[in-house]
Amino acid sequence: MNRLTLTGKITAVPPFLAALAVIAAACSGGAGGGAGGDSDAITEVTPVIINSELAVGENRFMIGLLSSENEEIVGAAVTFRFFKLDGDQQEVREEAQATPITLAKTYTHTHEDGTVETHEAGESGVYLAAVRFDEPGQWGVEVTATVADVTYDPSSIGFTVLEESASVAMGAPAPLSETLTLDDVEDVAEIDTSNPPIPEMHTLTIAEAVTSGRPSVIIFATPAFCLSRICGPTKDVVDDLFEQYKDEVNFVHVEPYELDRARSGEGLFPVPATIEWGLTSEPWVFLVDSEGNIAAKFEAVVTMDELTEALNPLLDADVPSSERGY
Repeated sequence: MNRLTLTGKITAVPPFLAALAVIAAACSGGAGGGAGGDSDAITEVTPVIINSELAVGENRFMIGLLSSENEEIVGAAVTFRFFKLDGDQQEVREEAQATPITLAKTYTHTHEDGTVETHEAGESGVYLAAVRFDEPGQWGVEVTATVADVTYDPSSIGFTVLEESASVAMGAPAPLSETLTLDDVEDVAEIDTSNPPIPEMHTLTIAEAVTSGRPSVIIFATPAFCLSRICGPTKDVVDDLFEQYKDEVNFVHVEPYELDRARSGEGLFPVPATIEWGLTSEPWVFLVDSEGNIAAKFEAVVTMDELTEALNPLLDADVPSSERGY
């Protein structure tokens, strides 16, 4: 199990973030009835879809699980069965074994004296599987979960698959966003709510990074104002990636909201780059190849293994992007 140690003002929490908020608020007792095999154990499970968008093609499909007692189910063995829906008809298209990922949620807080603290916000868990949707429209997934000797009754949830994703598509040119850098501010804290920030992630604009002829990692995350409370853990993973690849790869961290307005309590207003990249949620991590095209993208949760597996092929300059298999 892996462990992670629009225009205008955003006034409503997107559905997948609302789902995460419910999960975060749930008690951390595990499955109803526990793992002890109590014959009276509650065996119903409620899946909640984490993705803010699903589109035709390859997807990282993510759900969270709640028991009928509104308790989060973490570390289960989970199987997905995907159906294409057509009125009352449904056709099984694909099955997948999910990978459980445990999240240690965090957020940062700035005190009046300027001191920045990182606070824990409990643990959560998601279940991840790679799935390919071959047509748009209404789909469904049946979820079967087992924790120790407690097997939950299968439960289903429907969702919509789009013809094209709202966020910048795989293989598309990366938007040439003119983001803020250290040259635009007196203190890195003006453009980064991480604790601690990495100034080297703010030396290039996105436009400069993706036109440099080197691969780039672009992360949109706000540890202080993240609605899902998973920006901090995701940023930590990218920070670890930076330490390994900083000599070969450009890294750009973008706060997705205008920090002055967020810190004043005015609200969460997306910066231009957030809109240009088609993002309605956070965090997101994008890998851009040396030719300036989107090679991989990860919403919400990402592991170091996923990032390194996608990034390493981009470092081989002798392999053209059309043959890298992403």
